[in-house]
Parts: sequence; C-alpha cells; structure tokens
Amino acid sequence: MENSIPTYQGKPTAYLDHNILDLLVKNPTLSFKEDLRQKYQILYSDENLKEIKRSGENGSLFLDVLHYLEAMHLKFALTTRFECTGDAMISITKPVDAFRNYCQNIEPVYEQLEKSTSQSLLKFYGGRNGDTFDDIKNEQIGAFDNLLSHLQTLVNVDEIQNLSPEINKHVSAYTSELKRSYDEALNQSSQALRKHATDESNYSGVNDYREKTGIGPVQLNNIEPPNVLQKIWVAHKDVDGYAGLNFTIEQFYGISLNPIYNREMYLFEKITSIYNVLNIVGYHPDSKMKKEERFTAAMSDAGHASIGSFADFVFSRDIAFVKKTRAAYEFLQAKAEVIEVTVNDVLQSIEE
Repeated sequence: MENSIPTYQGKPTAYLDHNILDLLVKNPTLSFKEDLRQKYQILYSDENLKEIKRSGENGSLFLDVLHYLEAMHLKFALTTRFECTGDAMISITKPVDAFRNYCQNIEPVYEQLEKSTSQSLLKFYGGRNGDTFDDIKNEQIGAFDNLLSHLQTLVNVDEIQNLSPEINKHVSAYTSELKRSYDEALNQSSQALRKHATDESNYSGVNDYREKTGIGPVQLNNIEPPNVLQKIWVAHKDVDGYAGLNFTIEQFYGISLNPIYNREMYLFEKITSIYNVLNIVGYHPDSKMKKEERFTAAMSDAGHASIGSFADFVFSRDIAFVKKTRAAYEFLQAKAEVIEVTVNDVLQSIEE
C-alpha cells in the first residue's frame, strides 16, 4: 500500500519503553538522558500516556522527562472514518498537552469496556480465580450496554425525533443487531473456553496448553536467533493438537488472512498477535500474568512492541520484552532495532 504519510526527516527515531522513562525519572542526573536527547528524536505514544495515567500523582514526572527529551507524539494514522491505514504519523505535540487530550477523550465508560474485553484473556492466564466464564461474560455484556447508553446521551434527542420514521427504524434495528451480535460472540467465546475446562473457577488455559504440548519456558528460552519464530513452530508442529492438521506458521501465530478484517493484517497488528502467542507458549513469558496488575503491564508491553515498530530504535530494560519483540521484528522484517539498556550501559554513558 502506498504510504501517503510524510516521512520524518531528521535524527534517527527512538521509541522508549515505559521502564526507560521510569529509569530517567528515578535517576534524573544520568548523562544517558542527555545522550538520548542529542542523538535521537525521541517518540512517545498513547500507550506511554496510558501507563503515565496509571502512575497517578507521579505522572507529571514522566511528562517532564518527555518534555526535556523534546519527544514527539507517534500515533497511528487513521482515515476520516477512523479506520487504521497501517501507517503512523509523528506530531509535534507537547507531552503535557497530549496527556491532557488523552485523558479528556478517554471516558470511564470506554475504559470499562476495554478492561472488560480483556478479562477472558486474563482468565486464560489463570486470573479471576473463583469466577466462572459466565461471570466474565455478564460483566462484558454490562460494559457494552453501558457504552450504548452513553452513546445515546451524546445524541441530540430532538434531532433524532425529527428524523423520518424510516431512518429511526433503521437506527433502532442497527443498534439491536449490534447488541445481538456482541452477545452472541460472547456466548460462543464462553462455550469454546468451557469445552477445555474441568474446573472453571480455577481454570488456567496457559497451564493446560503447556501441559498438553509438553513445551514451555524450559524448552523455549534456550532458543537463540536467528529464526526464533520458525524454531518455536518446529517444536510445536508435530505435537498433539497440531500434528496432521496442516497448520501453517502464520496460523500458529495468528497472523494469517483475517476473516474479520477480510484483508492482510497490518505489520503492527501482526506484532501484537505474535507477542501474545509467545507469552502463551512460554518464550520468555511475562511473569505472574494471572495477577491483573501484571497482566495489564504485559498488555501494554505488547502495545509498545506494536507501535514501536514504526521507529528506527526501541529502547527497553525488560529482557523478556526485548527477546519477544526482537523475535517478532525479525520474522516480519520490521525496520526497528530493539536495544536492551542495562545498568552497565548507563554507567558507561556516565563515564564517557
């Protein structure tokens, strides 16, 4: 697809994982901070802003660091219908302004829906102990209903009433069909999970999956580049559940032609899928993901890996993030290079 977004012309771009910002907040005198400012055009995304929002009253400290680094806002490029294009754009927006806009545009009802949609995956990782699939399904239905109610409050009732009866009929029918489709999708999801669970309240799909395949971190963490994803697939393709089913490596990582989109997935979408699959199969998985706080952090890591692919460099101190992101970028031939920042690197930059 032809890229209509102007290409950034300047210093190499560098995207910072949140742990790098945290390092600079806690160590404000590090010369490493000045190295970043001088050598790179630093980028931040809505995923950074989301993590800053979760940090509460300390959020301003992260915004101060981004301001000092003269960071620019990296955002997905959308069409006039708010559809993804597969591109991203860089804007010169002060971090404090971008953060204010982000907070103003994220209604609690949207956050509630986003959180609810992730609960099935949290359950798959062994979280929500004591809750059934129906408990989670009912929460998701409730969050969606709240969203529909909120959207109705944004509509001018007088204008709706002035529309022709035929238009009103279509609007009502569309809303009803939207809710029916959502409820049906949740029902099917719950039923699919229930087929593989003997104890819903204490279910861990990840543990069950690794036990069935006999493959997990012990077997996978010794895999080294190149061709990490291919080697992981070779380890799985002949085990029970895959053998004889003519699975492809693209299907294994969830990046084959998507029937929902009816198009080839964009690069950043493929990265998100691969990152999550690597967590599930056990390649340098994020730890303690059955705990909601750790699960939320891992989902943000996948988001950083995704949007970071538009930069020239991605900096992180998290070795699990580095390993998974490098593996995904290598397979997809993404341009970004992932740099692991260690304490020795920082000390060396100070000495220099």
